[in-house]
Amino acid sequence: MLKDVLSTLGRTGRIVLVTIALIVLFLLLLLLIPLPENALGPPASTVLLDRHEKLLRVYLSPEDGYHIPVKLDRVSPYLKAAVVTYEDRFFYIHPGLNPGAIARALLLNLNAGRIVSGGSTITQQLARMIDRRPRTLPVKLLEAFRALQLELRYSKDEILAAYLNHAPFGGNVIGVEAASRIYFGKPALELGPGEAALLAALPQSPTRLRPDLAPGKAKDRRDEVLHRMQRLGVIDEKQYARAVRESAAHRRKPFPLHAPHLCDDLHARLPGRTIMTTIDAALQQTASEILKRHMNSLRGKHISNAAVVILENETGALRALIGSADYFDLQASGQVNGATAVRSPGSTLKPFVYALAMDQGRLTPSNLLEDIPVNYSGYEPANYDEVFHGMVTMRHALTHSLNVPAVNTLQQVGLTGFLHLLKQGGVSTLEAGPDHFGLSLILGGGGVRLLELTNLYAMLARQGRYLPYRLLENRPAMEEERLLSEGSARLITDILTEVRRPDFPPSWETSVYLPMIAWKTGTSYGHRDAWSIGYNPRWTIGVWIGNFSGEGAVGLVGSEAAGPLLFDLFNALSGETEEWYEMPTEVGTREVCVLSGMPPGPGCAGTVQAPYLRDRSPRTTCTLHSVYQVDDSTGYRLCPLCRPGRAYHDERFVTWPARVASWRREQGMHVEPLPRHFPDCNRVAASGDPEIHSPVDDVTYVIRLHAPLEDQQILLEAAFAADVTTVYWFVDEELVYEGPPDRKVFLPPVLGQHTVVCMDDEGRKASRDFEVAGGH
Repeated sequence: MLKDVLSTLGRTGRIVLVTIALIVLFLLLLLLIPLPENALGPPASTVLLDRHEKLLRVYLSPEDGYHIPVKLDRVSPYLKAAVVTYEDRFFYIHPGLNPGAIARALLLNLNAGRIVSGGSTITQQLARMIDRRPRTLPVKLLEAFRALQLELRYSKDEILAAYLNHAPFGGNVIGVEAASRIYFGKPALELGPGEAALLAALPQSPTRLRPDLAPGKAKDRRDEVLHRMQRLGVIDEKQYARAVRESAAHRRKPFPLHAPHLCDDLHARLPGRTIMTTIDAALQQTASEILKRHMNSLRGKHISNAAVVILENETGALRALIGSADYFDLQASGQVNGATAVRSPGSTLKPFVYALAMDQGRLTPSNLLEDIPVNYSGYEPANYDEVFHGMVTMRHALTHSLNVPAVNTLQQVGLTGFLHLLKQGGVSTLEAGPDHFGLSLILGGGGVRLLELTNLYAMLARQGRYLPYRLLENRPAMEEERLLSEGSARLITDILTEVRRPDFPPSWETSVYLPMIAWKTGTSYGHRDAWSIGYNPRWTIGVWIGNFSGEGAVGLVGSEAAGPLLFDLFNALSGETEEWYEMPTEVGTREVCVLSGMPPGPGCAGTVQAPYLRDRSPRTTCTLHSVYQVDDSTGYRLCPLCRPGRAYHDERFVTWPARVASWRREQGMHVEPLPRHFPDCNRVAASGDPEIHSPVDDVTYVIRLHAPLEDQQILLEAAFAADVTTVYWFVDEELVYEGPPDRKVFLPPVLGQHTVVCMDDEGRKASRDFEVAGGH
């Protein structure tokens, strides 16, 4: 029947019918044999770039090759021209197949008796690359079909770009960008004529022409391509002569390896992408070299590792991150990222508790804080040097990194509010509640990460405004959030700028190139971590020194191990800093008592000017100095009730808080006694009640069965006002002691519930319940 139909058609009709049939067949094949998904996007290497698009690191692709995708406009014009000239000079004309080239290749192969020419177009070669199969006649036909498919779906430039990204260049090198960087150490956009000619030749025989294995053959083929480019007018004679005189690449260049820890992290999170990070490769290299010099001296002190973070304050961008002293040191666990490892921060959180206290209106830098022994339900903090100083200013407590004032301040501001501030500031490692950490948090009792801690200090550098750090350059900065007032942040900055303090690096004491920075050091318990974090208006830098094993070392002290490195890093950035911070209007200066740091009262003998926050600093006048009326004849202290009819005069006295007065007496320090109240007066003073320290509140004392009772006696201890000369201790309404307040009193343990009362010679008293239980 088909034969009869065809016989009735003329020649033209048969041609039309066959054409229609072929078109229908082609359309059916398009449906039955679609292009592979993402045909023009083979598995790529993860590529990490710095902020200026300099290469940081390249990872192997899932197929164990180096493949760096590149857009056509990022390829040298010489390379595009060389490829088209050498591989397929009618590329922009044919529909994917070049019948003339196929016929010419067939004649050449027949005459040679072997395959000497393929006749494949660039599109056909791309089809072969995206669907690799054994080279058989059916496969050749499939490649031709694929070429037509590609031409129908993609533009010529898209096909050329895909070819340049798929082409093999020897070994595990895929695509022109990877090849350009491996053979010439530069991006494909910067290739000259000679370099472009070499790469254009390689895909035809990538193994036989590999420049690192066969440099002579590679050069000969390069010159052949250059000759064709010159003959067809792609390059002129001068360019040709200069290119053929160039030595051909003869070895592979290693990819750079900058910021490897950050690169590992981003590679794990964003595999197979080209990622522009916020890292500045030049700054990263400078910081690495400075760290290397410092580690040369630290390794002899049993210190094996360090980490450095450099943040740009204005943008929150991470400009340098060094995760360890040596990434390849397996013995020291060099591939651990010290910038994100959780470590004890030592004293580095102290500035924030003082800033919070100022924002709450509790104190100013000139206010006095207690630095004496204290017991919080069994927790007894001590200073680093195990020395107490009595009363110190907040400024002194911070510059000397005293522990006890910081713990007391945290108790006052509240653990809940302090943890909230830290979490708002990006510290992600303190998820447990206040009861988990306790007051030791301020001394390093909770782990933090260097990167997050450094960004917390960057909040101080922005004068109280928090900004999450950025790792990706093309990701816009988030909006700032104010966590501290500008005034409190500025006052903390002023304190941290002070150089006359114990943690000033000894190696910088005689330097004339001292950078202007605010900084704080820290040393964790057991000398396991040394920290130093500093900032100026432009940069915030964090330094951690230690051992990833957790092993302590005597030299792991913030001021000695981390401080010098911090100062060297800032010195390397000198010349790039802005002017120093201006004092905000909310910070003023006022007259305060030279001793208490509080606004002066009538008993203050001397005053000085000190900064404060106009809208929130406490305005209570001095509580240390008091003026009393003293009887001229007897020397007794007179109150308004006993003053009438008696001759008296005013005298100025320093009245320390009860606990401080007791501590000073114990230390043999002078405590100015107040004259006794006039004995014939019927009024009893109501202030200055004793403060019981022991028995401890909310503690049950347990009798140990196998220990003598005399070794288990309970201390009766309290703090008394400065005017007290005699105290009385009662247990269950029975007097057990009468005598001076500075004498130690011990009580034998008796099973059961008890009430202890402490009373001074003015009738002021305090009480506490406690329990003694039997052991098992």
